[in-house]
Amino acid sequence: MCDANDYSKMFVGGLSWDTTDADGLRKYFSEFGEVEDCTILRDQDGRSRGFAFLTFKDPASVNAVMCREHILDGKTIDPKRAIPREEHLRNTRYFVGGLSHSTTSDSMRAFFSQYGKVVDCTVMVDRESGRSKGFGFVTFEDASNTDQLVGQPNLILDDKQVRKTSLLSRSYTVRNELIAL
Repeated sequence: MCDANDYSKMFVGGLSWDTTDADGLRKYFSEFGEVEDCTILRDQDGRSRGFAFLTFKDPASVNAVMCREHILDGKTIDPKRAIPREEHLRNTRYFVGGLSHSTTSDSMRAFFSQYGKVVDCTVMVDRESGRSKGFGFVTFEDASNTDQLVGQPNLILDDKQVRKTSLLSRSYTVRNELIAL
């Protein structure tokens, strides 16, 4: 069962590495409605991971945010409605590991488009070099697309094999595998 707050939550991706203050992020999004919670995710060294989650008091505020482009700390950011946990069971979003360091979000999107409509595709990049970290995420419009994807014995993307496994638990980290989140 979905909690009413599930429709008030947002994922904010593409944050500048300089965006480290949750209060500043909260202040920016307060223009669209009352922000109940705001968290910038950090690595083990305390540095921003480049994304955040926030929760509005009113779900209509999420719609207001989605209606325009956003620039924060000199960088275009990518706020999206957060997907409620039970929707993850439909396996539309995948972690993609074992990517070549030359793989870009565009080349990964083009590759996975053969399995259905891709609604989001992001290769995570190193903040200093701008090169691929060797993993990313792909989200399909429809869960039926992922059935044929998981059934493929070998996936070769940018001359590198990507092994895949579909997992329902988000608590596993499997290196060089395709994992359903």
